[in-house]
Amino acid sequence: MTTHPPRPMRARSPAEKQQRRADILCAAEDLWTTTPYADLSMNQVASAAQLAKGTLYLYFDTKEELFLALVDSHLAAWLARAAALLEERRPRTPAQLADALLEAGQDAQSVRRLLVLLGTVLERRVRPELLQAFYQNLNGHLERLLALMPLERGVSVRVLRQLYALAIGWQHLSEQPQIQHRPSGAQTGLALGQNCVLNSGQHNADEEFGLAVRAVIDRVTCVASPA
Repeated sequence: MTTHPPRPMRARSPAEKQQRRADILCAAEDLWTTTPYADLSMNQVASAAQLAKGTLYLYFDTKEELFLALVDSHLAAWLARAAALLEERRPRTPAQLADALLEAGQDAQSVRRLLVLLGTVLERRVRPELLQAFYQNLNGHLERLLALMPLERGVSVRVLRQLYALAIGWQHLSEQPQIQHRPSGAQTGLALGQNCVLNSGQHNADEEFGLAVRAVIDRVTCVASPA
């Protein structure tokens, strides 16, 4: 006789509900490592989290809302790490600032993937009130980070905007080997193609991303402080 693991008991306390929510997010993210977002269903998430589908909908109304919560969680963690490093080190030069931001962003592929998803899918499909709350929360984290950066506020904003653009572009580029093997109808975003020169050769993606970040910070701060 086949036995199945018992379903988790209903979460009752705030701590239990918070843990259940975290388990759902973890299950969804694990599935996303092997399943394209478009093919991933709430049924799959419920099964991976060992929950009834109805229980899953007590926490998230749609797949988009679930993944917006993932974006929020990852961004909050990254910004908290960056703020903690800036507060600890008190960088005074562009190079020191770049060191701290790059260290905070180590192993940040999940953040970059989620940022791509945010701009291409989630912003169009999530309820406006939830999106507004998400950005209000994000702005709170950003304000703390901006206050710790050793630059004028306008320059700091420009640096973070450039880093965001770099992260998006780098993620698109890093996904090219996977994109070129998908059926043509499943391709989304920037697809350079198997024979494009940008896909040839061996590259240390993390090292090259770090060089790009340093170049951007140097350029932005140089323009902001002419001789």
